[in-house]
Amino acid sequence: MNLNIFGSLLVCGLHLTLTFGGDVTLNITEDGHATISNDLFNVTFDNNASVLALGKNGKDLVGTVTARTFYFDWNAGGGKFLPTEFKIITNSSNLVHIMYFQPFSHKRLEMDGFYQWLKVQNNGNETVKMSEFRMVYRLSKSLMPYINNMRRNGVSPNNFNSMPTIQDTTWQLTDGSYWSKYDYVSYIRETPWFGVYGGGVGSWVISPSREYHGGGPLKQELLTQHESLMCHYLTSKHFGTLEFDTKPGWSKFYGPWLLYINSGDNEMVVEDVARQAKIEIDQWPYNWMEDSDFPIERGTVMGSVTGQLSAEVVIYDSFDEPFEYQTRGYLYNNKTDENGNYVIKNIRPGNYSLIIYPLAGQGSENLITKNITVVSGNQVLDPLDLTEPIGILWAVGETNRRSDNFRYSDELRNFYWHMFPPENLTFYIGKSNSNKDWYYAQTHNGTWKVVFEDMPNGRTRTLRIAIAAASGSLIFNLQSAKLRVSLNDALIFEKEYENEGAIYRGMLQSGKFYSEKIEIPSENVTNGTNVIALTVVYGGFMYDAISYQIND
Repeated sequence: MNLNIFGSLLVCGLHLTLTFGGDVTLNITEDGHATISNDLFNVTFDNNASVLALGKNGKDLVGTVTARTFYFDWNAGGGKFLPTEFKIITNSSNLVHIMYFQPFSHKRLEMDGFYQWLKVQNNGNETVKMSEFRMVYRLSKSLMPYINNMRRNGVSPNNFNSMPTIQDTTWQLTDGSYWSKYDYVSYIRETPWFGVYGGGVGSWVISPSREYHGGGPLKQELLTQHESLMCHYLTSKHFGTLEFDTKPGWSKFYGPWLLYINSGDNEMVVEDVARQAKIEIDQWPYNWMEDSDFPIERGTVMGSVTGQLSAEVVIYDSFDEPFEYQTRGYLYNNKTDENGNYVIKNIRPGNYSLIIYPLAGQGSENLITKNITVVSGNQVLDPLDLTEPIGILWAVGETNRRSDNFRYSDELRNFYWHMFPPENLTFYIGKSNSNKDWYYAQTHNGTWKVVFEDMPNGRTRTLRIAIAAASGSLIFNLQSAKLRVSLNDALIFEKEYENEGAIYRGMLQSGKFYSEKIEIPSENVTNGTNVIALTVVYGGFMYDAISYQIND
């Protein structure tokens, strides 16, 4: 499938093959509908490249879905894939290749599903801005009511029309509980598969590599939703990611990923997709992919980190964007092992930035940045040092850019968790337990206090406050969050943060990260009991780690 959108912004394709279950056939009707089928599988596309029918072993997987399904769209003041031309490239007993023109969706149909990829480029003279870029799949909700994103497995309620709407796509159910599409958000680079299932069949998106997705290691995204909806977001502005900015001359290859259809009872289809995902990951990069923009020969980068041995290592090539929120390039990441060593495989050859940040300790501001060139084969980098601060008197949690050391942080996501943390809290250093007595987020206007012992000695102090997320409130129309910090009733810090929506949309560990380093004069310290007060003026905050250092 090829087409041209926004003048000459995008070019992409749709490639379908069936290689098992007998010969593959192509049938074109007078109204332009194309059906590709064999003895086991069939798919019918209408003349705008959306799916009209999808069958496996005689079972209708789309059913009575009336809205478009299996379609590509984007958000840039309105965007639809509306092809203007159709071509048959190959039509044989083992391969059917059809193309729709007007930029977008490459789909390859093989075995029990089809591989899809997109080639996107801006050949025009103007920058095109988009807030999201995705593939959308709607399946039969009566046949496949169950949804699974690896972390969470459940079923969507049937009818929300009579239920109170709490906020964006969030309802209160008849039993008083809450249901939201944000319950099924997950960290995409930790989620190689997700999907919907039921009625003896499952439909899954398997992504053996996330190299082409927007965002960094902590990018969270909508995956499965109510009404048997799957969204494969390639980039979006959700939870702090930047607007997608395609400049003239920019191009990118997205995918391939596998739309996998399997059969069996509910337990079997979930177990099977997990096995198939491992197979796809082992085969990456796919050697059957013949495209100059998809290199088969890749590079492996390895090295070690000293100082804070537990670290996240990121390699990305979108130099003019922060790695956490990159949209235009390719990104790879991995964690160091217990010895501080790391290996990152299957990197496209090219020029990159290497970023390393700690996953333990108290150096929340620590960040290594180094330019590297990746070539085919293996290359070993020199050791890099993440020096941890010395003189830490006390700490609440350890830094890893997540609020995962604290109460409720490891629960399943839901709207109601923000109701539980107290407005006011007192945490005693040496007595209180951070896993029990400190909460995943400070979600109400009020003050949380940290009480500790210290004495003035002529040295300054450093207070580090690593913030894992700062959110306003959709209900109260707050577009920012404000934090005020004092030591012994003296104001030492105040700041307003932009709203990224993580807390009120049910996130429990992270959103957009901030690292604040506050210097405290020695005269502000009291001999004996001291109190640091964190006051939320409005909005809410997740804390990654808070530490108090006595400087030399």
